Amino acid sequence: MADYAKELQDEGLSGSAARLTVRRMRSAEVWPTLNLIVQSAIECRLAEDDLAGPWAPLTQDEEELATLSGRGVGRHYPGSLVSRTYELPYELVKALKTAAVRVSEAPLAKLEEVGLTYQSLDYTAEQQEQRDELLTAVHSVARIVRQGLERYGPWPREEIPPSAPQPPDGEISINLDRR
Repeated sequence: MADYAKELQDEGLSGSAARLTVRRMRSAEVWPTLNLIVQSAIECRLAEDDLAGPWAPLTQDEEELATLSGRGVGRHYPGSLVSRTYELPYELVKALKTAAVRVSEAPLAKLEEVGLTYQSLDYTAEQQEQRDELLTAVHSVARIVRQGLERYGPWPREEIPPSAPQPPDGEISINLDRR
């Protein structure tokens, strides 16, 4: 484990942060912990071209808006919604919120401009199609987390969600080496 702490330091973590990470791994009942799996999956998803940035920092108003609870504008995920709580580093959460806001700015502005922000039974088929097309570009924090877990989480082969993209080699694995 000392070698791993050294690797973490070489990647930019401070000595104490590297030792704490190693200690948490040792003390975990199941390794890797769920928090580490989720963190790694989010980091991998945020590294993909469409979310990698660089992004302008959020303004104070944008940060406050990003803390509001409730379902925002975006694609509704098929299936039931289950709330989960993870312990994630502040900088990762900040990067996640920033990517979600910045990627979604243009499609949300267009939705507002054409008056299609919220779902309505009064939309024509053409309006609904336009709304659905714009919503595909909206990335909520929850959507990014789901995509990260679907793409980089440790799914058993027979349980891979249908929405998860299939890698060319057919293998889906978790990458904890990014730490």
